[in-house]
Amino acid sequence: MNLSKNVKVDQVLGYFAAGTTKRTSEILDMEGYEGVLFVVGFGTLIAAGTLDVYPEGDDENATTNMAELAGTAAYTVTTAAAALTYSCILVDVYKPLEQFIQCNVTPAVQNAVILGIVAIRYKGKMGPEAMTTPYPLKATMLISPSEE
Repeated sequence: MNLSKNVKVDQVLGYFAAGTTKRTSEILDMEGYEGVLFVVGFGTLIAAGTLDVYPEGDDENATTNMAELAGTAAYTVTTAAAALTYSCILVDVYKPLEQFIQCNVTPAVQNAVILGIVAIRYKGKMGPEAMTTPYPLKATMLISPSEE
């Protein structure tokens, strides 16, 4: 089985240098999918800062009425986490009640480098749509590859 042929992968937010400003992803249309996994990447973190990663949803494709989905909580960066070169937070929204979903990330108290957000929509009723540029730039599948 090839995972990339069975899911829809989108980069929905790019890189942001250290700061404490809320960043919001592109809006995803969940019609035909059972869920979406948001992978929120981080670079440099500072201990005692918080990372609030939360999805929002609405029945309309507009940012004006998006409402936070229940169930997430902010993460307080530990000293061990701050020592990491890179890290991520995962938020999996299974069977959303709203058709349109976006993901937010807000570093607070201390700065954090946001490396971006990747959204992986899964369990498409008709299979995922074909991946088109610009996301991803390239997709490669290796089956039992030998070493060069």
